[in-house]
Amino acid sequence: MTTRWHALADPAAQAKALAEAIASTLTHVINEQGRACLAVSGGRSPIALFAALRVQPLRWADVAVTLVDERAVPPEHADSNARLVHEHLLKDAAAAARFFPLVLPTHVHGGSVDVDACVATANDPFQQPDVVVLGMGDDGHTASLFPDAPELADGLDRARAPAYLPVRPPAAPHRRISLNLSALCAARRLFLSISGPVKRTVFDTATQGGTQPALPVSYVIHQREVPLDVYWTA
Repeated sequence: MTTRWHALADPAAQAKALAEAIASTLTHVINEQGRACLAVSGGRSPIALFAALRVQPLRWADVAVTLVDERAVPPEHADSNARLVHEHLLKDAAAAARFFPLVLPTHVHGGSVDVDACVATANDPFQQPDVVVLGMGDDGHTASLFPDAPELADGLDRARAPAYLPVRPPAAPHRRISLNLSALCAARRLFLSISGPVKRTVFDTATQGGTQPALPVSYVIHQREVPLDVYWTA
């Protein structure tokens, strides 16, 4: 599949264009199979996207929302991606969507999260997302597939079935739960949202020379199973 590059004038235009593209894809999937599953990423970058996406006129009651990855923190924690989704996406029209978090209250014991239990629950049964929205770090990680994580090889192993896996990134706070590469490549559409000159340079480097474990996003760029649309703004 060809990677399609979309350069937008500013963050507002990026959020609007990406939200419209996601909504159009979800509508297509719903019309085809009656429902759709959307997996979104966390952090601070998606807030503007979520605000633009939640007012899109689509059949939100037929959309299941889940997470590409999650930090091993209680749902009310400031770093929780689930909290971000509740506060910024599941409002307005999108309030009708069903949300499937990766950390449940039953996974939290005395303030600590049982990551293995989170992974087991998310994978039994595993719900394959139809549409996946990714971000990318300055180190070239995407989802929580970090270049220095001991679980990276497992996460990139295409012989493994689509699933979530536990990740312990040495240079980032909190353990993580993340979709593996097989799950990303089993989606019907991938979107990558990046901004700024640094990430543009990282992305350009990842497009060159094939897949590189030092830049996990290169595995998403060079896969050929699913269309990848990249939305970038300076």
